[in-house]
Amino acid sequence: MAAATTFKEADVFEIEQDGISKQLTKAQIRQLLFDDPAFSFESPQEGDVLVYDGSDWVPGANDGWRVIHQDAYGESGAASSSTITFAGGAPSGGIALRAGDYFSIGDPVRVVIGGLYYYGIVTATSDTLLTISGAILPLTAITSLSVGTPDKVKHIDMQYAFTSDYTAFGVSTVIPYGLVHRWRGKTGYLAAYSCCHMHTSSTTVVNLQFGGGSDVSTAGVIPAAGTSTTHGNFTDSALGDLIQANVEIQDAQTIRVLATTTGGTGTYLVVCMTFVVP
Repeated sequence: MAAATTFKEADVFEIEQDGISKQLTKAQIRQLLFDDPAFSFESPQEGDVLVYDGSDWVPGANDGWRVIHQDAYGESGAASSSTITFAGGAPSGGIALRAGDYFSIGDPVRVVIGGLYYYGIVTATSDTLLTISGAILPLTAITSLSVGTPDKVKHIDMQYAFTSDYTAFGVSTVIPYGLVHRWRGKTGYLAAYSCCHMHTSSTTVVNLQFGGGSDVSTAGVIPAAGTSTTHGNFTDSALGDLIQANVEIQDAQTIRVLATTTGGTGTYLVVCMTFVVP
């Protein structure tokens, strides 16, 4: 029997009713589905959407996160503390398999591992690898991976507005004169921070603390050398270096910059921070 490629109102479909073969037309089937209360469908309402949960489309609110199909990446665990492996190559079964099919540099990322959320931003993509700046990823099974909308990324800059040597304040001392900020709004998660300063190079390690908590970085950042009239190049926090338990900042909490080790000289320190606000 050849398969039908087009349909007409008078087309008939065979059904079995009480052991007897009968037929229905296309029009009768339409009436059954849309006029019978047993098969009624609610009228769509404003804001109704379908959300992909990683394996199927389900009704839900659009929260600005797109869940990546689990066949596309290595869900058994991250490749490193800052990278996730993708299958790569051509789409299979309608599923895109390359990291670049979903992510672009600067996109916010959400990874769920062991019931905890890890946020970051994309720093690189290839056919088979996604590189993230953010909280340290455990090397255990990934529950879900998502890409967010660009409006979830927030930037904050602070500068040491004083001519004296900030490295002279001492070890684990909060640096004053402009290097303090009060966060307002929804909870955010630090994805990266960068530092630069003027004057000669130093061995001073710059770290951050949120709401009176502990250091956000395991290694901190040592700003590159500048001159007495120009800032040096920015030095970024290392990939896979931020501590998941310490990067959260809540409404009305304070961001403080501190020197965890000191040495050399430096003035006009600049700290640039990037957050994901989910």
